[in-house]
Amino acid sequence: MAVKKSIVIIGEGETEWWYFDTLRITCHYKFKVVPDFPQHSDIPHMAKLAEDYVKRDTDYVVCLVDMDRLLKVPAEMATYLKLKACSSCNVWWIETNPCTEFWFLLHFLPQLSIKHYESYKDVLLDLQHYMPDYAKTAHYFKKNNLYKYLTENGDLQRAIGYAKEFSRLSEVTPEDKIAYSQMHKVFELIASMNEDDSNENVQKTEISNRNIEIRRQILQFIADSGISDSKSISKHIGLKPSRTRDYLKQLVADGLIETDGEYKSRKYKIPTP
Repeated sequence: MAVKKSIVIIGEGETEWWYFDTLRITCHYKFKVVPDFPQHSDIPHMAKLAEDYVKRDTDYVVCLVDMDRLLKVPAEMATYLKLKACSSCNVWWIETNPCTEFWFLLHFLPQLSIKHYESYKDVLLDLQHYMPDYAKTAHYFKKNNLYKYLTENGDLQRAIGYAKEFSRLSEVTPEDKIAYSQMHKVFELIASMNEDDSNENVQKTEISNRNIEIRRQILQFIADSGISDSKSISKHIGLKPSRTRDYLKQLVADGLIETDGEYKSRKYKIPTP
């Protein structure tokens, strides 16, 4: 049986918090976005928070990182790389260069093209062609559902496809420092968790259907025999005696069959109307 998974998403700043919180609400996902209120978090704080959630038996902890500042400050980049390397295996560091707004932009790009963006301001110039009023402010985020706007006016699958390709290119030629986003990995993780839930539901249905069929076979055999014992029923159905007795006990409790005699010589029959 599939095991339910838990996921925590840690945003570096307000933008990430608002985006994933609107995604969570819109799609009715059960993951948690932390901290519980939008704030700027440095990398060491995020790493500590991530490990705290790992200790609470969280299956996956996703840390969202904007690379613009790290690329400009070598000491901070060194700290990030060290903490990333030392993180638990279920902590995922998800990078976007230069910033999360580049992920937003991928929802609208008509075609894949490499363009260098040094900062948030560079991305904003292009993003406002598609989101004219966009601003990295609490007022804007409270007024607009980020996830709904991007999916209703842009194309999420396009963004995921572009993100995969840009991520691949960034790994092939890291010296070019091209704009990229690994955000597609978060959506793949969420999709895999939903698939686990779906598989679990399918398995529950299959088990339920099998139980119904076994009960039907037992009742039919008793009805055809007039009266029967658990050993004969077990042999006919092909179940272990202990499992057969469990089914018989439940059928008696449900009032679908009657029983006579002591434990070892107990007989079963269909109740007389």
